[in-house]
Amino acid sequence: MPDERNKRISEQAYLLWEQEGQPADRALDHWVEAERQVGDSDASRPNQGEGNVTAARTYNRKTKAFAESCKVERQARKAKTDLDGPEGDALHEAEAVGRSHSHDVPPKPKSSARR
Repeated sequence: MPDERNKRISEQAYLLWEQEGQPADRALDHWVEAERQVGDSDASRPNQGEGNVTAARTYNRKTKAFAESCKVERQARKAKTDLDGPEGDALHEAEAVGRSHSHDVPPKPKSSARR
C-alpha cells in the first residue's frame, strides 16, 4: 500500500513539474503539493516518531522560503545586536545548555559564554 501511494505521489509530482516548465529547483515543492493532492495531508498522517519525514520536509520548505525572502541579512544583524545587548548573557547561556545536549560538542564553560 505505501508503495502504491508513493507511486501516485511521484506521478503527480512529475505532472506538476512538467506543468511548471520542468524547473530544476522545485522538486520538494512538487512532491509536497502532490502529497496534498493525492490526499495525504500532514494532518491525516499518523505520528512518524523520531526522524519525522513530514516535519523535515516542512522545515526544509520553510527554511528555503526564508532564505529566498531576502530577510536573512536583516535577521543576522538583529541577532548580532541581541547578542551584544542586554539579552546576550541569557542567549549565550541558552547556547551553552543546547551544546551540553549535543554528543559532538562539549559545553562551553560558563565564564567564557560571553565573547
